[in-house]
Amino acid sequence: VPEIWLVMLPYFFALTGLVSVLKSFVERSSPELAWLLVAMNHFCIALGVSFNEHFTFEHVMMYLSGIFPALLLGLYFMHLLRKKNPDVSMGAFYGMSAIHPWLGLGFLICALGMTGFPVSPTFIGEDLIFSHIRSGQFLLASLVSMSYVLDGISVIRIYARLFLGDPSRSREDHLSRSA
Repeated sequence: VPEIWLVMLPYFFALTGLVSVLKSFVERSSPELAWLLVAMNHFCIALGVSFNEHFTFEHVMMYLSGIFPALLLGLYFMHLLRKKNPDVSMGAFYGMSAIHPWLGLGFLICALGMTGFPVSPTFIGEDLIFSHIRSGQFLLASLVSMSYVLDGISVIRIYARLFLGDPSRSREDHLSRSA
């Protein structure tokens, strides 16, 4: 592999992660796709930083050990929600936490784990990520930082669309919201 490619790979994967989280933010139909795109952001960041500097397997596992369970449990909670309400999309606020409070709480904990909140090892893993970005790599640090900020906004948007709102409205009364 040419040396210039090895130098550019961290930026490529960080940009790919940023694009995936941007796509997650504007996703209007499938909450599962938006959730998977947020997880793809984390996987791309881990891959990009591993090409940037010596990033051991233990560091990758520390970072992704909070993401992977949150990803799987979040998909499971969305599956349970789909069984109860098959036409859930990202186009309206459904207020499912009033109807299914335990499902809403479980998904909120998964959402916090996916964003790197201190309830998961991802919180420490994000510090490890930044410790493997050199001081002169402003572009890489900016791409990763923007990815984390938009990641959090996108995950909370998914939670808000599925579990917040007025559940007493009929489906026809739901206001369609833009991103």
